[in-house]
This record gives sequence, structure tokens and C-alpha cells, in this order.
Amino acid sequence: MIPLKLTVEGIYSYQERQTIDFTALTDAGLFGIFGAVGSGKSSILEAITYALYGETERLNARDKRAYNMMNLKSNRSYIELDFINFENRTFKVTREFKRNSKNFEDVKSPTVVLYENINEQWVPLESSNTQSIIGLSYENFKRTIIIPQGQFKEFIELGAKERTDMMKEIFQLHRFDLQDKVAALYKKNQSELDQLNGQLMGFEEINTERIIATRDKLNEERESFSKAQHTNKLLQEKFQALKSVKEDFLELSKMKALFQQLTDQQAEKEALRQRMIRFEEAHTNFFHILQTQEKLNQEDAQEQSKLQLEEAKSVELQQAIQQLSQQLQQVKPQYERLPERRISELDLELILQLINFSTEIKGLKESAQKGRDFVQKAKEQQLQCKNNIQETETLLLRLKQSKPSANELMELGQWYTKQLAIQQQETELNHQLLELKASIIDLQVDLQSKNFDATAFDSAYAAELQELETRLNTLNDEKAHLLLQQKLTQFAENLSAGSPCPLCGALEHPAIAEGMDITQELTENQRATAEINARIKSKVDQKFEIEKLLLRLQSLQVQQNDVTSKIQANKSQKSAHLLQFTWPAYSSTDESIYTQKKQELSNIEAQIVATEQIATTHQTALTDIESKLERANIKLSGLEIEEAQKQTQINQNIGHLKHLNWADYQSGERATVENEYHTLKAENLRIEQDYNTLTDRLNKLNSQFAAQNSLVQSIQERIINIRSEILHINTTIEQLLQASVFNAIDQVKETLAENLPVQKIRAELEQFQIQFETLKAQIMQLDKKLADKVYDEAVFIQQEAALEESSHHLKIMTENVAKCEQELNQLETAYEKKETLLQQQMQLNLRNDNLKQLFNLFKGAGFVQYVSSIYLRQLCDHANIRFHRMTRNQLSLQINENNEFEIIDYLNEGKSRSVKTLSGGQAFQVSLSLALALAESVQSNTKAAKNFFFIDEGFGTQDIASVNIVFETLLDLHKENRIVGIISHVEELKERIPISLSIEKDEEHGSQIFIN
Repeated sequence: MIPLKLTVEGIYSYQERQTIDFTALTDAGLFGIFGAVGSGKSSILEAITYALYGETERLNARDKRAYNMMNLKSNRSYIELDFINFENRTFKVTREFKRNSKNFEDVKSPTVVLYENINEQWVPLESSNTQSIIGLSYENFKRTIIIPQGQFKEFIELGAKERTDMMKEIFQLHRFDLQDKVAALYKKNQSELDQLNGQLMGFEEINTERIIATRDKLNEERESFSKAQHTNKLLQEKFQALKSVKEDFLELSKMKALFQQLTDQQAEKEALRQRMIRFEEAHTNFFHILQTQEKLNQEDAQEQSKLQLEEAKSVELQQAIQQLSQQLQQVKPQYERLPERRISELDLELILQLINFSTEIKGLKESAQKGRDFVQKAKEQQLQCKNNIQETETLLLRLKQSKPSANELMELGQWYTKQLAIQQQETELNHQLLELKASIIDLQVDLQSKNFDATAFDSAYAAELQELETRLNTLNDEKAHLLLQQKLTQFAENLSAGSPCPLCGALEHPAIAEGMDITQELTENQRATAEINARIKSKVDQKFEIEKLLLRLQSLQVQQNDVTSKIQANKSQKSAHLLQFTWPAYSSTDESIYTQKKQELSNIEAQIVATEQIATTHQTALTDIESKLERANIKLSGLEIEEAQKQTQINQNIGHLKHLNWADYQSGERATVENEYHTLKAENLRIEQDYNTLTDRLNKLNSQFAAQNSLVQSIQERIINIRSEILHINTTIEQLLQASVFNAIDQVKETLAENLPVQKIRAELEQFQIQFETLKAQIMQLDKKLADKVYDEAVFIQQEAALEESSHHLKIMTENVAKCEQELNQLETAYEKKETLLQQQMQLNLRNDNLKQLFNLFKGAGFVQYVSSIYLRQLCDHANIRFHRMTRNQLSLQINENNEFEIIDYLNEGKSRSVKTLSGGQAFQVSLSLALALAESVQSNTKAAKNFFFIDEGFGTQDIASVNIVFETLLDLHKENRIVGIISHVEELKERIPISLSIEKDEEHGSQIFIN
């Protein structure tokens, strides 16, 4: 991918529209982008990646990317990128998003359009996905084409799996990952074959002989079935006639029997009707009032029982109150002496504390003595550690005094490095001068072969060209004269008497000129004209070719002079640099002494580090001892303070004793005193609880007794009301009896006790009457129908048996035919399926053998890893070409058994170590080497003539010599058709890069881009 033009507006610090024409930058091969921190250098790379992929390194979709990317002073963001892909096709991609005018923080989703330049027209494409156009995913684009800030070491720090996945995408290694596909095909084919073999096991007895035998048997069964079917039909018709007569006679008999039953039930139904009428009268007049009477009698009995129960409770409560009053009088004297007993309880508690304090003081004295012994021992260890530290510091001082000057060696190393760079530049400049001289000689020889004379060339060219132009003018005049003669001849030939002349208009033509044939003269004129034009064109082309050679010669001579000047400047620089060698103990031509001193410095520094570690160990031990000593002194002081506090507390407690004497308990056992204390405390608590409990219970019983008396009185009043209501209801019942058909209330209750279902009985009586009348009419109708018919049971049974036998035989025949037809169909279908399965079996067996061989070839995922490791080692070899040069052959990159990067350190006997041990500058060098090698591989894989490589970090970690080496490496890439862009703030690079962009941030107009 090579960018052609980038336009940004309203993005980050770019407020106004800015356009970068990459054509001039890419033609130079190496260009830079420079600017102050925050000016918007890295935003250019973000604009490119966002335009292509819709992704940025700093922000993702969850970060409100559209809002945060938009310039805060802008309401519209726009990115437009023109680029060429690896197929040399030209594309344009635009992304635009706008701010909601009503909500400042609401930025609408961007619109993206992808165009392709087809026949000088921008044609929009259906999809805006650029991954297939560029040939890289966003992640791998960041690792090989445009490397954002902070991501330069990502490839070297990738895990094995992520690196393998990256290699698979870049080099299309997925084409080697065939194991899963083959395994899936083999497994599927094997499953189909097993399933097919299982199916074929059920077709072993299927053959043509069996099919023919079954078909013959079917024909025989069909003939027998046809005969049995005809016989059965005749029997069926005769039996149906007999069956109809039998059913009518049976139905008539059933109806008459049922009618007799209904006739017998008429008297019973009438008695039921009278009972129903009597029950309805009793229920209507007496049911509800009797229920009320019974309910009041029950309430009266319940209230009477309740009254007896509550009166008994009142008596019980009165007896309980008297008993509690007697118990309370017995406890009261002890309760009144309780304050004095509490004082004795407090004195015993103080005496227990005095015993505890005395015991604790004894323990504190023992601990204090142990602490004093520990402090004495720690002071002795402290003195020993201080002596060890003093000895170590003396040794360390001696080593530092014997160490060579590190600054001197560093300055000397920089001098040697610069000397090497000057020599390399001298060699390269001399080589360039020789190439330029050879090119100049070749051009001079080419000019001599064209007989070029610098002094006479211009005048001779002008004179010869003037002569040819003069001859051409003469030929043109001659051609015009010949054409005029030819036209006059045509006019003369067309004149006739009486017709006007086309030239003068005369009607008479006395002397008509005779025309001549001038065709040959015109042809000769045209040939001569063409020859002259060809000679003029040849002279012009010759002059243009010579002028082009002269311009090229002039350019080479200018370059020769420039290289010569650089050689002279290099010689001056070399001499001046040699004069800067001010180290008499070293040689300017021999680095062995410097190397020896450097090794000596390294050894002494290693001893210093070891000695410092010993000193640190001693210092740590001293710190630990002093810390322990300090803690011991603090703890000892605390013990002494605590002992004094305990003694003070003892004195205070003795002064607080009121009834008891400390001397009586001082020599006693703690358990005895504690037992006496707990006994007294429990007795005091019991007396208090008993008194409070009895008082509470007496108060509650008094309250309950008053409530109980109130309840008894209310029950007595309720009984009087109930009995008054009962008397009123009895009077009402006597009045109702006098007006009814009943003589006494017992008759009413007896009738109601029947509890007849009136609705059900009424419906039952109505249904009985309907059924009786209906059945009577049906019997008369059926008698009329059977008046002239006779039924014989023996004949019916005989005919039924014959039909059953015939039907059974017909059923057997039908089943036989169906069974034979089914068997034949199954055999024919199975035979066809068997043929198909045998063909499939043959194909699957052949495919199974082929897939088995392929599976053995691609078995194990290691095949893709193996191919990936080959590509990775090749990549490592290509990277080492530059990495060796950048590190002056001190470091090398290799791949270990786990496909992970390691560093070979030739300054330490070629031993390997992790890439994570590299310094920041070394990590940049190895990452740059790998990134360039990876980009070259991508270029080779995509077969692109040119490719683009952009980095955004790293040069600030390099020293002057390393910057020179890296810069020369990037310059060499131009010869390899590589275009390299860098973003940096290193001023030395800005001065050496042939063309660059400067970005300046203006507070009013935002970031502005200028080309240098």
C-alpha cells in the first residue's frame, strides 16, 4: 500500500482542512514528519488507519471514538485517503461524521465510501472493506506497514500462538493446515461406510429368485380372493334382511316390558307427588323459624356453661392472689437488706482484682528480666555488624579507586565509533565517485559516437535546419503553382461555346489553352517534401537526444563535484577527528588497549556489584538487629510502665474496700475468694429476682381478677336477652300451627326431616309422564309394522353362522393377498436399494483408502507449525543482516525450540538470553530489523513493485553512532524500492532527511502542515 494523498479536517488538533501530497515524499524514498509534542504528528498515522480500517490505536468504539476524535471547535470531521494497492490499482476512501446540532456530545456514526479509479473515473464500490484490497488485517497492517507509537516491539513480544496466526495470514500458511479438513472428510466417509455396511447386512437374503416366487404366489392368492368375495356378498345380503326383522321384534318386546314397568309405577309416583306438596308447605312456613328457635336454645346452653366456667376461674384467681401475697411477705425482709449485701459483693470483686494484679506484676518482672538479657545480646551483634560494614566499605573504596575512568572509556568508544563511521563514509564516497566518473566517461563516449562538437554544434544545427526549411518553402511554392496549373487545365477542359467562363464570365472562348499532365511533377514534389520533413524531424530528434545527454552529463558532473566536496569535507573531518584523540595511554589505530581496559572496567564493576551486595546484606542485618533492639527497648519500657500502673491500681482498690479487709484475703487462694464472690453474687441476684417476680405476678393477677368479674357480669346479661327471644318465637310457632294442616310441631319437624329434593322430584315426575305417553305411541306404531311378518330364530342363527364363516375365510384371503403384495413391494424396493448401496459401498471404499493416505500425510498440527518455523527462521536470518550492523556484530537474533525469539550475546561467549533483557535502544534496533524483514516478506508475497513503511517512535533511544547506522539503513531501503516515513523529534534526523513535513499548532486555526 502506497499513499498518494491524505486530506484531514476537524480531526484531533486539525481544525481546518489540511492536505498532504505524498507523491513528492514517496519519490524521495525517505521522508520525515516533525513537530512539537501534541502538534498532531501521530494523528496523521491514525487518520490513515482509521480511513482504511475504521480503527485507531488510541481509541476504540467504547471510548466514544467519534466524539473524542473530532476537534472541539469543529462540527464536522472528514478524512480522505488516495492510495495504490499491491496490484497497482488506485483507490480512494472517505470517512465523514458530524456533530448533532442540538447535543454537543452526540456525534453521529461515520459514513464511509470506497472508490476505485477506473478509466480516470472514481467509481464507488459496494463494500467498504479494504482488508482484501490491501491484503492485510488491521493488526498485521500495524506490524508491517504503519507502526503506531507504543506498538513497535509488539511483534517481538507476541506469544507463539499469536505469532503463528500472524504468519499464517501474511504468508497464507492456512493452505498447509489440511489435517482438520482431511480428518473431517475421513471421519465422515468412514461413518458413511460403516452406516452403509450396517444397512447392507439387512439385504443378504434379497435376490431375484425370491422376488419371482413371491410374485407367483401373489397371483394365486388373488384368484382365491375373488371367488370368496363373490360368495360372501350373497350371504351378506340375505343375512341383512333377516337381521332387520329380528331387530324389530326384539325392539317391540323391550318396549312392551318397559311400558308394563311404567304402568306399575303410577301409584308410587302419585304418592311421591303428595309427599312433595306437604314438604313444600312445612318448609315454607316453619323451616326458618324452627332454625332460629334451635339456634337460640343452643346459645342459651352455651352461655350457661360459659358462665359456670368463668365463675370457677374467678374463684381460682382470688385464691392465687392470697397465696402470692403470703410469699411476698416472706421475701421482703431479705430484699430490704440487699444494699448491704451488694457492698460486700463489690469488696469481693475488688479483692479478686487485687489478686490478679499481684499475679500480673510477678509475670511482668520475669518478662522484664528476659528483655534486659535480649537487649544485651543484641547490642553485641550490632557492634559486630558495624565492624563488618566498615571492612566492606573499605574494600569497596579500594575497588572504585582502581577502576578505569568510565567517562574516558565512553568518550574513547564514541571516538572509535565516529572514526569507523568516517572511514565507512569515505569508502562509500570514493565508490560513488568512481561510479560517477564511469558514468560520465560512458556519456562522453556516447556523445563522441554521435560526432558531437560542442563549439560548432549549435551553429551547424541552425544553418542546416535553415537550409532544409528554405528548401521546404521552395517545394511548397512549387506545389502551389502545380496545383494552380492543374485547376486551370480542368477549367479549360470544361469550357464550351455559349457557357460562361467560371473565371471571367465570358461567353466566347476564342483561344482555349491546351492543358498538360502534371501528375508526375506533383508526385515528385510530395516525395521531396516528405524527405525534407523527415530530415528536419531527424535533426530535431538528434538535437533533443544530445541535449538530454548533455543535461544528464551536467547532472552527473554536479553530483561528481558534490561527492568530491564531500570527500574533501570527509578528509577534513577525518583530520579534525584525529586531532581530537587526546588519550596518550591509547592508540588511535589499535583498539586492543581500549578493549582490554573496557574488560578490566567490566570485571571491576562486577566485583563492585558483588561487594555492594555484601555491604547491602550486612546493612540489612544491621538494620534488622537495630529494629529488633528498638522494639525490645520499647517493649521493656512498656513492661516497666505496666508494672507501675498495676501497683497504682492495687493501691486504689485497697482504698475502695468498705466492709472487708485486704489483709484477711492477701495470703488466701484465688479460687476460694472467687467461689465466695460468685456465691454471694448469685444469692443477691436470686433475692432480687424472687422479689421482682412475685411483685409482677401479684399485679398481673389483680388485673386478671378485675377483668374476670367484668366478663361474668356480661355473660349473665346475655343469658337474660336470649331467653326473652326464645319466649317470643314459641308464641309465633303456636300461631302458625293453628293456620296450617299440621296438628302439632312434631309433625312439622318429622316432615322437614325428610329433606326431600323438590326440584329433582318435580323433574322426575314430569319425565315419567313424558316417557309413559311416548312409549305407548311407539308400541302402537311397531305393532302395525309387524302385522304380516314372522321371525324364525333357528334360520337366523344358521344364516349368521354361514356369514361369519364366509367373512372369516374372506378376511384370511384378504390378509394373504395384502401380505403377498407387501412382501413383493418390500423385496423389489429392497433389491433396488441393495443395488444402489453396493455402488455407494464401492465408491466409499475407494475414497476411504485415498483419505486414509492423506490423513497420514497431514496428521498432527505440527505441519503448519513446521512451515511457520521455516518462514520465521528465514525472517530472522533477513533481520540479522541489519541487526548485526546496528549492534556492530555484538548481538544476533535466533529462534529457539519453542519458536520464541532469543538474543545471542557475542560479548558473553555467544550465550543466549531473552529479548526482554535488551535495553530500550537495542529493543528498537531488533524491532526495526524484524519489521523491515517482515515488510520485505510481505512485499515479496504480494509481488508489489514498491511498498510503504512508516514508524512513529524509537530514535530518541539511540546514541549518535546508532542513529547514524539506523539512518544509513533507512537510506539503503530506497535502493530496494522501499518508501520509508518516520515521525521523530530528533533534530539531527530533520537536518539529514532530504524532504520532510513540519507540523505547527496554532491556537486559533489548529495544526498546520508545511513541506520542507
